[in-house]
Amino acid sequence: MGNTNNPKVLLVPAWYPASFFTEQMRLVDDAFEFKVLIGAKHDLGQKKALKKIFLGKFQQFTWIENKSISENTEIINVDYLYVNSLSSYFERRQYKYLNRCFENEFQELIKTGWKPDLIHIQSLSDTAVFICNWAEKRNIPVILTEHIIYIRRKFDFFQKEKERVYSQVNKVLCVSNYLYRNLLTNGLNISNAEVIGNLVDDSLIPEVFETIQKNNKILFVANHLHDKDIDILLEATKLLNDRNICDFFIDIVGIDPLIYYQNGNIENFNLIEVLSDYQLHNINVLGVKTRQELLRIYKEYNFLISTSLSETFGLAPAEAIINGLPVVCTDSGGPRDFIDDSNGIIVPIRDPKALGDAIVKMLHNLSNYNGKQISDEIRKRFGVKAFTESITREYRSAIYDK
Repeated sequence: MGNTNNPKVLLVPAWYPASFFTEQMRLVDDAFEFKVLIGAKHDLGQKKALKKIFLGKFQQFTWIENKSISENTEIINVDYLYVNSLSSYFERRQYKYLNRCFENEFQELIKTGWKPDLIHIQSLSDTAVFICNWAEKRNIPVILTEHIIYIRRKFDFFQKEKERVYSQVNKVLCVSNYLYRNLLTNGLNISNAEVIGNLVDDSLIPEVFETIQKNNKILFVANHLHDKDIDILLEATKLLNDRNICDFFIDIVGIDPLIYYQNGNIENFNLIEVLSDYQLHNINVLGVKTRQELLRIYKEYNFLISTSLSETFGLAPAEAIINGLPVVCTDSGGPRDFIDDSNGIIVPIRDPKALGDAIVKMLHNLSNYNGKQISDEIRKRFGVKAFTESITREYRSAIYDK
């Protein structure tokens, strides 16, 4: 388990696997010792709970340790049942019981000689509630990096406890100003916050950037279609094709072309079929790529298009810019922190004409963008070196300045 003299950090992601937290963890795993706790809250109605109790299958809490995630990092898996719609008295008793379960298991963990010096929650989760309660009793600092837009779907007892996490933790790190404003406008009590951005991998970036070759090749990246609004991309492309203003080619990366999707105004669609129906012969679907493959192909394109409705950061546009490509991006929130006239064009969401006009403008003005200059600016803010320094500073500040 690494260098036992290093400070110990318990990482609590909201979901797993997730490349964003494993990549960030690896940046500093030579200076900090990690364990990863993955918790899953399973909601049950009263009838299902009673049935499980009657059948002797009601195991409310399980804790499994020592499942290896890597050579130096272990996973703790926690599963627990939460019975909904209980009276106030029984809900509070249930909540206290689960708190005791976490307390007891943490005490057993500490007996092995592993007590965290810091807890890092990656996006608010149900499990974060119990983790924060335990840490508060032990005076262990907690930081929360928030990656997702907060949406209040209900407001019951447990939800109140969940929202309280934002005020319990020592610091909230937001990936963008857009996300920070979202938390504040939802009325959450956040006393200590900072916009930290996101890690943008620049490990494969060439040291020398050549002038952008005008091959009229455009890249569109999405590993899912929720909020990506790809139908606007299709409509904008059709508008330009019908007007026959310029020749261009779009490669879509990350989407499986043979799977049927639901998205926006187009329901149950297969990309290959839709492209044929639209007669969009200048759009090619390259399918799923690994992150390493994706990072290597950016340089083959003139620029990137992003049509998202909402982005808490906007990793694909940031990766394109750090690879020297300008972007045409919808006004989706997070990208506002790093996209301006020097590296791209921002257009309104859900506006195919504005998107089409921006594509034409970009194709005609590619020579105005300096690949090395726009890359260096993003690298200084979010590249591996910059982000390593930021997260190390946050960890050390939380541990030693508490």
